[in-house]
Amino acid sequence: MTQLNHEARETLRSAGITPGQWAKRHGYESAKDWRGDECGCTDDRCIGYHHDATDECGCLPALIEELRRDERKLTAARPVWAAHVRAVESGTAEDRAAADQLAAEWVAEYNPGAVWHSLTPRGIVYRNQWNDRTWLIYDADRDSIETADVTDETEISA
Repeated sequence: MTQLNHEARETLRSAGITPGQWAKRHGYESAKDWRGDECGCTDDRCIGYHHDATDECGCLPALIEELRRDERKLTAARPVWAAHVRAVESGTAEDRAAADQLAAEWVAEYNPGAVWHSLTPRGIVYRNQWNDRTWLIYDADRDSIETADVTDETEISA
C-alpha cells in the first residue's frame, strides 16, 4: 500500500480534509488502504508521469477543487430535488413549473454542456453535447453527486 507523503497530508490538512476522508472519497476503507500515489493523486503512477519526483503534484489541488465543486453542487441540488418531490406530491402545474425551472438553472450552472435534462424517480439526469448518453448527475436515493451512465431507459426510471 502507498502512504500519502508529508506534502499531500499538509495540502489535505489545509483544505480541512483528513487522509482517511480523502481515501474514503476515492473508494478505500481508510488511509492505510490508499492505492493512489503518495502525492495524493488518485493515479498511482502520478510521480514520474504527471510530474517529476522533485515537483509538487498539481493533481491534488485540482482534485480538492473538484471535491469542493461537488459539495457546492450537492448543496444546490437538494432544493431542486425538494421542489421536484413537492411537485410530484401536489400534482399542480405551478409546482411542476417551479421544479423544472430550478432544475434548468441548476443544470445550466453545474453542467453547462447539457442539451437535455430531466427529473426522474432516480434523480436528475442529463445528456451532454459530446455524446448521446444519459447520465445520472444527482442520485436522490444516495443524496449524492454522480456521473453514472444510465442510457438504458430502464435504469432511469428504476
